[in-house]
Amino acid sequence: MRDPPDPSTPHNLPPLSWRQSRGFISEKSPCHEENLITSRCLINYSTIRLILHHENNTHPPTPHCSGSHHRDPASRRCPAPQGIAAAASEPAVSGLNGKLDANYGEINRSSTRGISGAISVPLGHSYGAQFDGLYQHGFSTNIFGLGTHFFKRDPSKGMLGLVFSGMISQKFTDVVIGGEGEYYFKHITLGAVAGYDNYNSRVATTFPGLATHQSFVAARVYAAIYPIDDLMVRLEYQNRFNHNFYIAHVEWQTPVNGVAIFADGGVGENGYAHLLGGLRYYFGGSKPLKDRHRKDDPANINSSFIGPNSGGSTNTASPSPTIEPPV
Repeated sequence: MRDPPDPSTPHNLPPLSWRQSRGFISEKSPCHEENLITSRCLINYSTIRLILHHENNTHPPTPHCSGSHHRDPASRRCPAPQGIAAAASEPAVSGLNGKLDANYGEINRSSTRGISGAISVPLGHSYGAQFDGLYQHGFSTNIFGLGTHFFKRDPSKGMLGLVFSGMISQKFTDVVIGGEGEYYFKHITLGAVAGYDNYNSRVATTFPGLATHQSFVAARVYAAIYPIDDLMVRLEYQNRFNHNFYIAHVEWQTPVNGVAIFADGGVGENGYAHLLGGLRYYFGGSKPLKDRHRKDDPANINSSFIGPNSGGSTNTASPSPTIEPPV
């Protein structure tokens, strides 16, 4: 006659195969499936409970993975959602970096040459600053320029900031204060600069408005296209002194680390034209040209405006015919 079951003994026991594999019972054991809860088998059942407790603590429950993610069978962990990695954006400036360049060419059929440079620094994670400088010689004058950028940038999306440019020579003084922004696509950057421009020319110029006005809106809108990561073609429109200018710029980073060559050409109203070319050196690590533009330094504001600025101090108008007095 069987002993009555113990009310404190649970009936959700491990499968028979589990108990047999661990040597607790055999097919001929009195502690078989039907006799497991008799008094003769309680000691074996207690041992089973200890083993189960140990195994449950050694192997924690399988975690539930949200969404469409599946648990990694090796680590028994849920993979991190892909959006988490994307949400952790890169810094506005990858680190201390800069560039130096030298140029030579013509503006309004007058030869010119110069050097310029910039240094960019991170300001925390999301902000950065850049300091520009320029020296240009041409039109029988020396031009000195300084510029500053303060901006917020996400290299995967775009940049927004404030910009200042100041240039001075024996023939003119030019100050621009405004804002700048860029939006990044995979192979295209769309950008704009706009602000208040105070231009004081001390000589006769190509642009008639400069003879009577000093305050203008300075603006440039551009699209930079990257056919490959080390080649940029930029198409640009500028409005200076209430006149229109159209500029194309090409830059290619050579296989030599940090060394790039560039060419810049433009035309505008009142017979304005320029063509410049030069060499540029980047310092601050090895990276593609597109990453230098998006993760390091914005364009030098002085260099961006040097052509029309210089054109404002030259006169390319055809000379007035000399009228001989009547004999």
